[in-house]
Parts: sequence; C-alpha cells; structure tokens
Amino acid sequence: MFRKQFLLIILLLTCTSIAVFAKPGNITGKVYNSEGNSVDAANIVLLKTDNKTLVKADIAAVNGGFTFDNIPDGVYVLKVTVAGYEVYNSEIITVSGADVALPEIKLKPKSGSLKEVTVRSQKPLIEIKADKLIINVENSIANTGSSVLDVISRSPGARVDQNDNISLKGKSGVNIMIDGRRTIMSGADLANMLKSMPASSVEQIEIITNPSSRYDAAGTAGIINIKTKKDKRFGVNGTVNGFYAQGVYPKYGGGFSLNYRNKKFNLNANYNTARRNGFNHLTLYRSFYEKGVFKNAYDQDNMSKFGFNSNNASCAMDYSLSGKTSIGMNLNADIIAFDVDGNNYSKILDENYALQSYFTTVNRSYNKNDNYAVNLNLRHKFDSTGKELSFDADYGTFTAGRDQNFTTRYINTDGQDYLPKYLLLGDLTGTTTIRSVKADYVHPLKNNLRIEAGIKSSYVTQDNDVKFFDRSSGGNIFDTTKSNHFIYNENINAVYVNSSKDWQKWSTQIGLRLEQTLATGEQKIYAQKFERNYSQLFPSMALQRHVNDKHDIGLTLSRRITRPNYEQLNPFKYYLDPSTYKAGYPFLMPELIYVAEVSHTYKQRFVTSFNYSILDQPITEVIQPSDDTNQKRVTVQTNKNLSKQYFASLNGSYQFQITKWWTNVTNTNIYYSKFQGNIANSNLDRGQVTFDVHTTNSFILPKNWSAELNLFYQSEQLHGYMLIHPLWSLTAGVQKNLFDKRMTVRLNCTDIFWRSYPRATSTYTDYIENFTAQRETRQLSVSLTYRFGKRTIAPVQRRRSGAEDEKRRAATGNA
Repeated sequence: MFRKQFLLIILLLTCTSIAVFAKPGNITGKVYNSEGNSVDAANIVLLKTDNKTLVKADIAAVNGGFTFDNIPDGVYVLKVTVAGYEVYNSEIITVSGADVALPEIKLKPKSGSLKEVTVRSQKPLIEIKADKLIINVENSIANTGSSVLDVISRSPGARVDQNDNISLKGKSGVNIMIDGRRTIMSGADLANMLKSMPASSVEQIEIITNPSSRYDAAGTAGIINIKTKKDKRFGVNGTVNGFYAQGVYPKYGGGFSLNYRNKKFNLNANYNTARRNGFNHLTLYRSFYEKGVFKNAYDQDNMSKFGFNSNNASCAMDYSLSGKTSIGMNLNADIIAFDVDGNNYSKILDENYALQSYFTTVNRSYNKNDNYAVNLNLRHKFDSTGKELSFDADYGTFTAGRDQNFTTRYINTDGQDYLPKYLLLGDLTGTTTIRSVKADYVHPLKNNLRIEAGIKSSYVTQDNDVKFFDRSSGGNIFDTTKSNHFIYNENINAVYVNSSKDWQKWSTQIGLRLEQTLATGEQKIYAQKFERNYSQLFPSMALQRHVNDKHDIGLTLSRRITRPNYEQLNPFKYYLDPSTYKAGYPFLMPELIYVAEVSHTYKQRFVTSFNYSILDQPITEVIQPSDDTNQKRVTVQTNKNLSKQYFASLNGSYQFQITKWWTNVTNTNIYYSKFQGNIANSNLDRGQVTFDVHTTNSFILPKNWSAELNLFYQSEQLHGYMLIHPLWSLTAGVQKNLFDKRMTVRLNCTDIFWRSYPRATSTYTDYIENFTAQRETRQLSVSLTYRFGKRTIAPVQRRRSGAEDEKRRAATGNA
C-alpha cells in the first residue's frame, strides 16, 4: 500500500514539472548618481504591478549595470535601493517577446532631514506576520548577556520549565531549528547547547505555529527557528563583542565574527566563548499515602552550583559557479563542559509528621559534550521565474561523557549514622551519529500557481553506555540494577508535494507529506528489544482572504506528529539522590495532533487567532512514584503517553505606535487544555483555563539612546498531572550607540523582582509532590559590540539542511 502511495506521489511530481511558458525577454539597465558616476552594489528588485510580488532581484555591478534575463511577457516595475540615496521607483515596464533596455537610472542623495529620520529609526523588536511571529534579537536590549535559551524563555507564547523543556502556547513538542536546520539534540543536551549560544550571535527568532508540508511533520506545537547573524556587507568586515553579567554568580564571555564577500564568493566565520556560573535550588515536599491514608513524607532541599564553559565555532561558505548555480558548505562545532557541585538534605517524616530520620547526598560530577556537524548544499535556478532545484547532505557526530560521584549518609534523630555510607560512581558515555540527504524542487506555473516537491531520507544511530559502581565497601562493584547499554537505530523516509496559488483577493496552499519510520532499540544488559515500523500521511491546507486594505482572514488545517526523542526513549537512570532519579521510557509512542486555526489580521499590525487541537497519545513529562515495586518511596521523572489532550486557544498579537518615540507590542494567550489518561494507577480527566500576557515597550530617546521595558505574566497552568502556579517577570534596559553606530553599549536587568521561577504541584493516587525550582533568572548585564569593515550591503542566502527532524530529537548523552 505504501509503495503505491510513494509511486503515486512521485508520478504527481513528474507530471507537475511540465509547463508551457511564453517566450521570455531580458531587461537591462545602469545605475548612476546625480554626478554621473556609476553606483555599484545597488539593490535592484523587479516587481509585478498587480500585486507587487517579487519576480527577481539583482545587485548592480561595478559599472552600475544589471540584467534580468528570461523575463516572461508582462507588466513590471523596478525598485532600486542603496545606502545614502533615495529609493528609486521606475515607470511601468512592458515585456512583450523582446529585450528591454532601460534609460539611465539616476539616484538622488538623501536630504539632511531624511538622513536624520533614518538614523533614529530602528527595526521593531517583535514583528507580527500572518504565518509567524518574528523576534528581532539583535535589537533587543533585554537580551544583553543572555543565552539563546534565556531569549526563548522570554519570547511571546514560549515557556521553559524547571527541566529546561520548551513549550509553545501551553503545548509541548516544539521543533527547534537553527538557520532552517533541525537541531540534532534534545532534552538536557539541547538545553545545554542553547545555553552555550550567546544571544549576541542571533539575529532573529521565528515562531511558526502551523508550518506547511515542506517542513518535517515533527513538532505538534510548531517551530522555533533561530536565525544566526550573517554579515551581508561586501569586502572584509565583522564584529567583536563581550559581556559581563552578575546574578548570584558571575557570567562573562565574548566572541567575534569575520566575513569576506564579493560577487561570487562569501565566507563567514564566527567564534564565541562563555563562562556561566549559576545554581539550581530545588525544594521538594513529597507526601506518600496508602489507600488515601497519609503514611510519611520527604522534605528535601537540593542545591546545585555549576560552572558552564562553552566554545562555539561555525564557518559558512558559498560560491556561485554561475549566475544560476551555487554551492555551499556549513561547518559547526560546539564544545561544552560543565561541573556540578550538588548537595541534598532530606528529612523523612512519619505518619504524625514527626522527624523520623534524614539523609544527605553529595553529588560531584563533570560533564563534557563535543558536537560536530557539516552540511553540503547545491542550488540551481533554471530561470528568472523562480524554478529552482536544491540538494542538501548532512553529517553530524555528537558525543557526551559524564563522570558522577555520589556520597550518601543515613542519619537518625540523634545525629548518628544508622547505615554505612553509600558511595556510587557513574561513568556515562554516549555517541549519536546522523546522516541525512534531501532534495527540494520549486516550479512556478502560469497564473500565480506554484508547485513545490521534495524527498528526504535520514539514518540515525545512537549508542549510550552507562556504568554504575558501588564503592561503599572500598572496591568498584558493578551495579546491574542501575547500569545499562542502550542502542537505537532509526531510518525516516519522506516525500512531499505542496501547491500554492494567488488571486487578487484569495490565496491558497495545499500540501501532503508521507513519512515512513523504521526504528529498533535494544537494552543490552536486560536483553530487551523493540521495533517500530509505521507510515503516516500529513496533509496541510491554508486559505487566505484579502478582504480590503485593512482586513485579512485566514484558515489553516494540518496534521502533525511528535516522535519521542532519543533521550526520552533511553532507559538510563540519572540520580539526584537515592530517592529521586530521571529515566527514559523505551515503550513511548509518538503523539499525533490535528490542528485547525482561524485568524484575522487588521492593518497588518493586529493579529487575532483561534486554535483548536486534538492530540492523540500526547507525550507528557510526569514526576511519579516508581513503577518498580522494589523501590518504595522512590520518585522517577520520566515521559509517558496519556490518552488524549484537547486544546482550544484565543491568541492576540498587537502592535501600537503610542507616540513617535514609544512603540508597544502586546501578545496575549487564553487557552483551555484538558488531559485524559491513566498513569501510576491515577485516572486523569481534568482541564484548566490559562492566561498569559507578554508586553514589550521600546523607547527611542535623544542622542542615540534607546530603552526597553518588558512585562510577562502567566496564570495557573495545567500540564498533565502537574499544576504550575502563577509566575511573572519585569525586565528593563538601556542602549547607547557610539561612533556612527559602529559601537553599541547595552545595560539591562532581567526578572527584576525574581518571580519567574516555577512552582508546581503534582497529584497522583497516594502521592502528592510540591516543588519550587529557583534559578538565576535575575541578573544585571552589560555588553559591548563593535562593528568594523565596509557597510555596502548585499543579499544573503540562508540554507535549510536536510537534517531537520533528527537534529532536534537526538540525545548525545545522559543528563
């Protein structure tokens, strides 16, 4: 059956690649200034007159000349922009089966008043689009000295919980991409990588809640695409930056970027390093019952201090073999090392809440991750109509090593040890390797019809070996109850076709994606194996109605999937203390989501949308009593499948220009989420309404000063068996530009009142847990950025590699 589906779609791709075009013509011209000198590097775009859609773009040569070749018959206009000159808009240009030579284009220099306006303008911190939300990180004062994970946690609709899991608008299953490429890591390793990336290396963050079939079907909550900075200037140029931040502990770092660009070749290299010291203060109160009768409780205080060292390097190269064909290569390396100094103090209370005994655990661990990835790509443009073919090949290897040492004392109420010390040594190693290839084809047809199609295949292997040794008696005794060797292999094959068409008032997009998953997993020590073999169809549809100049209405429908990431499947146990550990669940099933969304856009600045989703077998993080009957009073943090989740939300993104110098962007979400299932003999059928608001205020002040003031609030939120209590934060900062904007100095304070850390209650049959996880969300930061080199701008090409789903889901080691 699935072979027939593949053949049917491939036949469809072949048929849609045939089209008849009118005889094309060429448009040529030259750009001069008012003094008659040629202007090179001017940005020139050719637009359709009916809807101003882009037909083709070019850059003027050294002599000011440009050529648009193979232009179909039609009516067009030309737009020319270059720094220091007014924008040039041409008269109507008609192409009718013959070449068109334009008269000389003369640009006028900008007047002094216009120049002043240009100096004081700035890109908005948040841009609202019909299909996504864009956060311009490079313009944000509040993100000074922050990591990328910090930026995501402060983004509208996004949340990072106490275990660094990322959710969007109350839904987990977020697909993290970097420059259009899915990150290979997941879980703690993904969090560590995002912590190691400085905010200063990021240009934008895109939040896409309902992507088309061109994207991998993974990600039931949507996509967060992190766009790193790419210098677009000709010649040799770059930036240097540094920051210092102080919370309870100091954080500091810096880096540089270098770029060389000419008409055919571009080389961009970046390096950043940072040392971030911090802490995680976790307090827990666990109550154990038997048939509803209270038996005892654990009152626990866990304080972990860590030092986080990161080194990130990347290099991107693009070369134009001709005017239509380009090749490129991207290299990335992340070397992360961090040490943990943890101390746990736990009181054991009896049925009368009296102190029965207590235990202490000291955790000293060292962790290291080495991550390397390479992408090779090729893009060929067949003509100026937009017909394009691209290829990507990816290879990555991600290794992790962890050494853990635990020392536990069991002490009675008299302060005496009533059991020998328990010494546990953990040696954890893991390697994940990914191979991926994909091809994408775009074929514009007549009457604004556009066909996209592609194919992809990936193969991921993971080998994680964890060994625990009991050293209580002086030797190293291998502990088979805690050790394991887990091997996982996964092959995903996909093919898609996507069509779109624009009319004067309507636009549509319809797509279909077929994905086949073949996976095997093996636990060596327990001699357990499992296999997965399934294929799924993922349709998507978008309909847009342009009512008038003020109103647009949209409708989207889609079906998506979230596969368990490799860390979630890994059954290794990662201990906090003898009564608490984290483990994967190898029998976790993928979750499926059906999404419908209606949106209304007013004046391209006010977007209101209603979303309704049904999730089948939603993957939910739980903190529950251990399923092992031999481990009484032991709690495990893991992921399990519930039966259903129903989700309805009303979202608003609104931009206000309060005064000429004060801009406000406010994002609100009101949603109802209901969960159904049964885990740990605890039936769940519960829903909760949650409200959150994120408002950003930007102020343009005199003498190249600017400022920000941001407020976030989230009401009580239900996530499976966990009820998360309200949290909020206030952030403020100022910025000063110096030396003709070549230098920028920023000062900011995040979470000024220290109220954004999570507090929650988990409730099961015969078990209730309350916890608070305090982290260094409040810190004062200062940063400095200096830009050097030429300022002539050129367009930049961003690549989406083929390793899109795997790079999110792979776990390179153990947390």
